[in-house]
Amino acid sequence: MVWPVFPLQSVYPNRVDGRLVVIGGLVVFSPLIEGGTTHFPVLIIRLILFAALAAWVIVSMKKGGMTVHPSPLFLAVAVFVGWAALSVLYSAYVAVSLHWLVSILSYATLLWLVVHLVGNADQVRKLVVVILGMGVFEAAVGSYQFLWGGYPRAKGTFFNPNFFALYEMAAFTLAFGLLCYGSLGKARRWERPALWVVSGSTGLAFIMAQSRGALLAFVVAVGFVGLCRFGKIFIGALVLCLLIGWVVPNPLQQRILSVGTQDPYAYSRQDIWKNALQRLVDHPLGMGLGLYKYTSFQYRFPTQGGVARFWKRAESAHSDLLQIAVELGVAGAMIFLAGAGLLGREIRDTLVGRLEPWQKGIVTGLAGSILGILVHAGVDAVFHEPAIVLLLVLSAGLILVVKRLSAPAHASVLTVPFPYHPARALLIGVLAVLLGVLSIRPAAAWFSFEKGGQELAAARIDRAVAWYEWAARIDFGTSSYHDALASAYVDRYRQSGEVRWLYEAVSELRVGLKLNPLDARLANRLGMLFLLLAQQPDAGEGRETFLEPAAVYYDLAIQLDPYSPFNYLKLGQLRQGQGRDEEALALFGRATEYEPNFLPVRVHRAELLVKVGQQAMAMQEYDEIVKVLKRYQGAGLNALERQYLDVDLSRLKRELGVDTTS
Repeated sequence: MVWPVFPLQSVYPNRVDGRLVVIGGLVVFSPLIEGGTTHFPVLIIRLILFAALAAWVIVSMKKGGMTVHPSPLFLAVAVFVGWAALSVLYSAYVAVSLHWLVSILSYATLLWLVVHLVGNADQVRKLVVVILGMGVFEAAVGSYQFLWGGYPRAKGTFFNPNFFALYEMAAFTLAFGLLCYGSLGKARRWERPALWVVSGSTGLAFIMAQSRGALLAFVVAVGFVGLCRFGKIFIGALVLCLLIGWVVPNPLQQRILSVGTQDPYAYSRQDIWKNALQRLVDHPLGMGLGLYKYTSFQYRFPTQGGVARFWKRAESAHSDLLQIAVELGVAGAMIFLAGAGLLGREIRDTLVGRLEPWQKGIVTGLAGSILGILVHAGVDAVFHEPAIVLLLVLSAGLILVVKRLSAPAHASVLTVPFPYHPARALLIGVLAVLLGVLSIRPAAAWFSFEKGGQELAAARIDRAVAWYEWAARIDFGTSSYHDALASAYVDRYRQSGEVRWLYEAVSELRVGLKLNPLDARLANRLGMLFLLLAQQPDAGEGRETFLEPAAVYYDLAIQLDPYSPFNYLKLGQLRQGQGRDEEALALFGRATEYEPNFLPVRVHRAELLVKVGQQAMAMQEYDEIVKVLKRYQGAGLNALERQYLDVDLSRLKRELGVDTTS
């Protein structure tokens, strides 16, 4: 009987290997808490990686030097990290860019550790078992959710079913690669059935996740493995399987057929990509690491059929490759693609080398997983999920390890002299502490922010303010904490009537806007605060000193978010109150150009037209308002749509002489 040579005899060692505990532990931990996207698990992952790197350097120093296994991929990673670090220098919002730079550093650290800590075939096998085991665990959770938990789509421990599907794709592809390269060997008899269980459970879980983007990744990944093992005939078999999947009813087929009616916005993905390309054309050098979300105010695009046209903001490019290009520029995207190309060359060189069957199974399975993840990254935002990126990096690192293990004994290994010295050890310690602080600070600030939100929900405003102040002190560069603190100060004003809290709120919002000059919401809130200050009883003749800053900030909000009608309305009302009717009419007109169904601005425009003697134009405006109201009468509206349509026409009717009983 033929069994795969994937010997697991050494999976249970006599002693615990700390290096495998670190790497394998991260594989197990990263998906478990909401897919690894919350601040606490991200903090744990970063601290473990940076501490492990510092320990490796110290141990190497004590040995007299660092043993380095060179690879062209390391050069590409170093250049990419350097380019990302350079982007922080010109970033408009440094705190966010720095946060993402630390993430990139942590992934680069993992690649280095995998290549330099995994030292033999037995350790490679154990890590592969961990990956397969996590795939089965996630499949079990997802299957329970879909079959008995009432979930419309399986998602495992991930918050997004698409990420779950991609994770299962990777586990399936690895198991499939091992099954493809079975031969006579020393493996235990239960290993092949175990691999069939892995592939069966992960494959079914993949279908239950119903991810269209992951389906493309699945076809490419499995097609790659099958092509490597069986040649072109496998592609025909794969196409046949896809045709059967299209004909035989299954959850994935049903979602593909019905997604257009369930989620019309899903079909605007091409619009999002066009929008991203426009950003790239406007900023070929890049907008700054992590700033795609914050530049989205200026790049809204229309959706058809709803009350609001420009309410959508693409905070993600829904393509990680496009998002890298937008944030890091054409050069950043080229560096990333060059790195992917170098990894592809390393995979090719490994596969053409002298590999045992189990090694070929692992390399083709891991390479297929990498290819699938990269393909999915081309059509979705999968790199925002740490568990996926960790799996990608681990797969690349294990392939480099297999290549090294299969190479001749005289293969290139560099020994970098770096003997132990207290000053050097101190330097390493300082760098480790710095990275630790950069990792801990966001998590600690977020904890304080969350506590502040809980206190605010319980109407304990003073306690909320105290927590928000701590968040702003810990992570001074994050504008959202200053925004939250300003909001709490406004609540204090409403509670006490003391105007000084409004000045405190203004101060915090100005700090927030300086830190993040891309967020139109901060400018809008500053405009609102200055209007509120102008309305204070003691403002007196100094009222104009508040109105002009309000106008400045509303105008800034319009520049930052030119498609939002609310800023045009507020600034138009302000200019109308100052007697600058022509400016007000122009502002109202620009608002209706973008949002023709935004009726509050139409009402104000019509009333102002009556005031300046343009009765006919006012009547046309009124007729348009009535048409819009009739069009959406009885329709189910969300909160934003109600804001668009909720108007009182009684005053306008009187001014126009319209029958108020109609």
